[in-house]
Amino acid sequence: MSFLAPLLLFGLPLALLPVVIHLIHLMRRKQVKWAAMMFLQAAQRMNKGLSRLRQYLILLFRVLAVAALILMAGRPLAGGLLGLTGGAPDSVIVLLDRSASMEQQLPTAGVSKRAAGLRNLAAAIRDAYGKRSRLVLIDSATLQPLTLEKPEALLDLPQTGPTDTAADVPALLQGALDYITANQTGRTDVWLLSDLRQSDWNTAGGRWTALRGAFATLPAVRFQVLAYPETPAADMGVTVEQAQRRGTAEKAELLLDIRLTRGEPAAEPLTVPLRVVVNGAASTLNAELKGGQALLQGLSIPLDQSTHRGWGRVELAADSSPADNISTFVFDDPPPLKSVIVSGNPEVSGPLQAALTAPADASRKYECAVLPPERAAEIVWDETALIVWQAALPGNDPVLTGQLEAHAKAGRTLILLPPENPGDGTFSGLRWTAWKDAATDKPALVEWWRSDAGLLAGTRAGAALPVGETEVQRWCALEGESILLARLGESGGRAPLLAQAARDGATNGGGGGGGVYFLTTLPSAGSSTLARDGVVLFALLHRALNDGAPCP
Repeated sequence: MSFLAPLLLFGLPLALLPVVIHLIHLMRRKQVKWAAMMFLQAAQRMNKGLSRLRQYLILLFRVLAVAALILMAGRPLAGGLLGLTGGAPDSVIVLLDRSASMEQQLPTAGVSKRAAGLRNLAAAIRDAYGKRSRLVLIDSATLQPLTLEKPEALLDLPQTGPTDTAADVPALLQGALDYITANQTGRTDVWLLSDLRQSDWNTAGGRWTALRGAFATLPAVRFQVLAYPETPAADMGVTVEQAQRRGTAEKAELLLDIRLTRGEPAAEPLTVPLRVVVNGAASTLNAELKGGQALLQGLSIPLDQSTHRGWGRVELAADSSPADNISTFVFDDPPPLKSVIVSGNPEVSGPLQAALTAPADASRKYECAVLPPERAAEIVWDETALIVWQAALPGNDPVLTGQLEAHAKAGRTLILLPPENPGDGTFSGLRWTAWKDAATDKPALVEWWRSDAGLLAGTRAGAALPVGETEVQRWCALEGESILLARLGESGGRAPLLAQAARDGATNGGGGGGGVYFLTTLPSAGSSTLARDGVVLFALLHRALNDGAPCP
């Protein structure tokens, strides 16, 4: 037999307390003689044996009651004839919570909750069951059952090591249920080692009802939980959300976005020292934390101009949960922003290529290729962030249609411009119909556009783009369901100027994560002033390019 709280067994001598109290009462007796004593003594001699036996039994039961309370407080684990099942179970399944919160250090043990729990659990299983039961481990990171030869193996396996993941306790129990039903494990003890974090248990989820019903049909299964408290409120964590190298002709620097979190919001601002290590060189700086979290954006770390890639980490001072005290990162020169223009008209592709190769960010490289429609198969799809398609819609070519759809679904951007001959092809539920011309003396102007988000949103300073000054001499009508982003005025028949395909799942008018857009006019001289004015075309193309590019 073993105990989960063996220190409480030092209180077993307290079971003799009823005996001590009994002896004290015997010493306090006084003899008082009186006249009728002879009759009482005679009656007492007749009942002396039975009375003494009753007193001894009462005293014995008092001692056993105190001893039982102390033993129960020590949380015994019994096997064999002392076990509740009348012997060791056929199988023992250990469900291990390997979430990052399990790496909190226990002040009394000097190790993490995970390590202390595994150590105690291995000793308890060894003492209670020995090698008479099949031992199976299911951890929260892999959710795969693993048969163990002996309980001590729990301390040395890679499947019991620390992770930075969250745990899914319902999934752990589902894994145990699947193993029990598939292998007919017989009498089974299920041990769950966890810190009872609410997010890991997901008590509001719908899986618990099904799990309770399934386990209710398995009467030979018992559950034991070895629990540890959650992370203390004073715990702090650090995360590097983005690391980007930026270089100019004069200097090079590393820009870090760092998020600090605190378990319990602080009423007063807290100064937090940070140790930043870049390629082995360390520096220290102070950050101010207000409330429960703080985001340091664009924290600049100077770099040597010859350093183009490397690694690093951001460290916090040690606390009770070391798993979230260090956040690592890598950095490199950002890849070039690549775009492809599919067009056979130089008057259209020329302004587009000029805008896409002009750098919006001096620290990045821009590459733009122009391909005629018959060479569209040469597009390097995985490296291209933006495709500007000024050709017939590929509705009759399933291979090309699938490639363009996959390009958009991968989070990249596709802008379709009308060809001189619209044809009858469709894409994303939209098709070009016929070209329209404005009056010779009165070009159509943009009456409305979405300025709060998307490709035509205002600048960071809050100023609106001069979209309303754009003059449109000719445009192509668009048919199909779409999300309107810009519309011509009355002289243009209030036709769409820029629309987003509804089928690509966008609901915010673009901005972040690519999309499929239809621009109903061309940047050539006879169609609009987009190329002549330049600002709107430049902003529209570069926002589409950035939306389709992976984060650096």
